[in-house]
Amino acid sequence: MKKLIVLLCLLLTLCTVASADTLTISMVGDCTVGEQYCYRGYQSGFCYKISQRGLDYPFSLAADLFAADDLTLANCEGAFTTRYPGKNAKAMTLGASPDFAQVFVLGNVDVCNTANNHGRDFGAKGLEDTHATLNALGITTFGEDITAIREVKGVKIGFVGYTYPITDQKLNWYKKAIEQLRADGATFVIASAHWGKEESHAINLQQRTYAPKLIDAGADMVYGHGAHVLQPIQIYKGKLIFYGLANFTFGANSAPKDDDTVVVQVTFDIQEDGTLTPAELNAIPYKMHMKKDFRPWPLEDQEAKEKVWKKLVFTKKRDPDSGLPDSFLTTGY
Repeated sequence: MKKLIVLLCLLLTLCTVASADTLTISMVGDCTVGEQYCYRGYQSGFCYKISQRGLDYPFSLAADLFAADDLTLANCEGAFTTRYPGKNAKAMTLGASPDFAQVFVLGNVDVCNTANNHGRDFGAKGLEDTHATLNALGITTFGEDITAIREVKGVKIGFVGYTYPITDQKLNWYKKAIEQLRADGATFVIASAHWGKEESHAINLQQRTYAPKLIDAGADMVYGHGAHVLQPIQIYKGKLIFYGLANFTFGANSAPKDDDTVVVQVTFDIQEDGTLTPAELNAIPYKMHMKKDFRPWPLEDQEAKEKVWKKLVFTKKRDPDSGLPDSFLTTGY
């Protein structure tokens, strides 16, 4: 009996060690948890529909997936504030009241980027409100002058992000921020970039130029978004570049022309020094909505899935080599 107990304890210990040897990060693209300010109150809009269905509705078909990973990252495109946009507000001003930040919590999102072209739609104070609201709910935020570190399974993961245009000057800002994150103990750094030509599956010169340079500047992974459609993935010097993850739950547009999207999951091996080595990539195809309800839903049809995966692989001669295995086009990993 005593030997059996010892054996069971040993097996339990081995299982615990094995489960701690990997770390899985999920990522989605642009999330507008809110709507255009000029349409606030409309029954066809995000806030009204989600108020009727419940704040857990937008991520309800992905929340379990995110609960099972170790970290979930999203781009928060819009503000959580009660402020007015002001006299000189742009036509598409995106946001919602702070109550709607619970959508991210109920969706099991852990980290939000705010460096995008809608982060300051309600001014600098509105952006401060967004950070404060999300932070109070336990969600880590970063963007522009704000970097962040979140510890997961003993690994300190750093985050830095800027919005377009990405220039040599901003590359220098990234480099300095990455160096500081390293000095603060981060052993893995994600560089977020909000860029790309809207509704274009092809990367532009800015992306083509600076994505590899972000890796060369010290980033361990590039998390790109902003084009509102899927753009390819590249493995560069053994590190992953996601040029553009499409919209996920996106209250600014209930009927996009191209509604294909993905949840990308990367599983890493945790090294003894706390660094992460990519071990597995899995792109899980979704549609952005069903009947304009702002709730992404997973695809089941194989042909539809392959259509999504094809958008994540470079195909033109002038493009870089994706570096993905041939199986990716039929399996997503």
